Amino acid sequence: MKLHHMKNYQPLLCDVYDYKRFAGNYVITKVLAKTDRFNRNYRLITVSDGSADLVVKCTNFELLAVELTTHSLVYIEASVSQRGGEAEFFCKNILPVLDTKLLGPDLSVLPRSLCPFEEAFDGLLIMADRIKEPLLRQFLRDVLLQPAIGLRYLQCPASLKYHHSYPGGLIRHSVSVAWNVSTMQTFNQLEGDIAIVAGLLHDIGKTKTLTPDMRRTAIGSLVDHAQLTLEICAAPLLELEKRAPGIAYQLKHAWTCYSPGARYGFKAKTDVARLIQRADHISATRQNWTTPDFKEQSYEWMHKVRLHR
Repeated sequence: MKLHHMKNYQPLLCDVYDYKRFAGNYVITKVLAKTDRFNRNYRLITVSDGSADLVVKCTNFELLAVELTTHSLVYIEASVSQRGGEAEFFCKNILPVLDTKLLGPDLSVLPRSLCPFEEAFDGLLIMADRIKEPLLRQFLRDVLLQPAIGLRYLQCPASLKYHHSYPGGLIRHSVSVAWNVSTMQTFNQLEGDIAIVAGLLHDIGKTKTLTPDMRRTAIGSLVDHAQLTLEICAAPLLELEKRAPGIAYQLKHAWTCYSPGARYGFKAKTDVARLIQRADHISATRQNWTTPDFKEQSYEWMHKVRLHR
């Protein structure tokens, strides 16, 4: 059944009740093995995106043999059945999506339920939507939708003891920096876009140095997160530099210039870099410095991007 050009291919999970059947790529966030009263095995598979979680029941013998792991991307087809007045979704096909470079085409594929702070998740989507420069919009997607990066970005702390030292602290701190740096000065549109991206990704290296369960990784004991930020962004930065070298240079500068008072390294030379440092410091020392409530706007944005895909 070809669904790729139909409305029921890759719908937001909050909208799947509008269809008798749907298909798409989604992140698995939970798998439960069960046995019914007739001693028949089945699985309850929770798939997630930026709008909702959905539990799909899998009873097919062949599909039960498919190896599934949480926090992995799968292609799934499911149909709805009405039982006792309630909708229940049954798995018709499921396959792991292997060797994919990105989780999907836009940030709405990130699972909301993995982020401990919904306001930070909504803030991420809305700050991303405020970026007007197409190259920077693509750059942000290419970084955050890397399978090994995006899910950890939602879950990791920003530090172990200093600030935002709890699961989800990284995205909460990053969105706070991006939002507040965008309000500090009247940038032109391009500078404002660079400031948002620089703020959202300035600590992305911590997805490799810290874990969601509050531990330091092996590489985190040997390499500073700032260097790993450049590593994570390397391939997207290379593509960006080919088309807009000035933008790529500004991002690299904002992420690598040293804090005021440091004896070595480059001092901040651009307004974006200076204000990222200021917003970063304020967010770290005033942890109640957060963002507005963007929940309604974020759901509107997700529906908009799916409509125009």
